Amino acid sequence: MTPPTAPASLPDYIADGLPKQDDETLRDTQEYIDQLLADRERRREEPVTEDDLPDDVDVVEEGSSGTVYHEYRTCGDDTCQCMSGGPKHGPYAYRAYRDGDTVRREYLGKAESE
Repeated sequence: MTPPTAPASLPDYIADGLPKQDDETLRDTQEYIDQLLADRERRREEPVTEDDLPDDVDVVEEGSSGTVYHEYRTCGDDTCQCMSGGPKHGPYAYRAYRDGDTVRREYLGKAESE
């Protein structure tokens, strides 16, 4: 009988090492993988919190489709006042949401001044 073939997406160092493990280690590994998957599923359902956002933002709204916040930003132009301690540009509105384990953000446009 031919042994199972590892999926192409599995890194070689894992695919090469797993067949060498004993049954107990494989069961423990399978349990660990199941726990990792369950944790990722749980995190996908969690709202984005202020801890997930950049520092110095103002959260405007939290909902099932993400967290809307306002942020002031520097422009990167060395001659601009924002780069030398002056006021930053903005506020700009963003929506932060979870995409798997990653927190992504979407630019919503210039927000009304606070």
